[in-house]
Amino acid sequence: MTKIDKTTEELILNAARKIFTTKGFAAARMDDIAKEAGINRALLHYYFRSKDKMFDIIFEEKFREFFMGVGLILGSDMPLFEKIPAIIEHELTTLAKHPDVPMFVIGEISQNPEKFLQRIQGVGVNPKSISHILDKQIQAEYKKGTIKKIDGPSLLINIMSLAIYPFIAKNLWQVVFEMDEHDYLKFIEKRKKELSAFIIDGIRA
Repeated sequence: MTKIDKTTEELILNAARKIFTTKGFAAARMDDIAKEAGINRALLHYYFRSKDKMFDIIFEEKFREFFMGVGLILGSDMPLFEKIPAIIEHELTTLAKHPDVPMFVIGEISQNPEKFLQRIQGVGVNPKSISHILDKQIQAEYKKGTIKKIDGPSLLINIMSLAIYPFIAKNLWQVVFEMDEHDYLKFIEKRKKELSAFIIDGIRA
């Protein structure tokens, strides 16, 4: 029997990352991955019986850092006005390292939202539980008179959409504002404080 070679295994996973990121899970084919890796399909099947197995590995490595980080912050007892900048810092820092994640997420959610939710839960994140914790915290702050009336999902959507959009439109942004990669990363770094202030000012009573 052929011995498992970690170099070949990583070669296949690198090819699968590229195919899944550009085509999404549904449209990706095993033949596409084999061709990208420069191997035959028989060898691909020896290492990975199905594209589901490859996708699970790639999903976990790509999204564990992002979703678990956000989940830990949201589920913590950190004060709300500290939690918001912490979420934004984590999101922008992680997305700057993995700028392909937003389009990948959008594609997978549009194709199969139930399956995407299962995969998120598979890396240890329970959106309903986290949303409940955040809602309780928001309601407590509202009763104290420190913030305007808002619910957890609305606050999360505001944060997520404003954090993710610069990465979805990265190529356009760089062309329109004549940014090279260094300029773009400086823009993202500056945005961390600006976005935190914008969100907090928007809900502060």
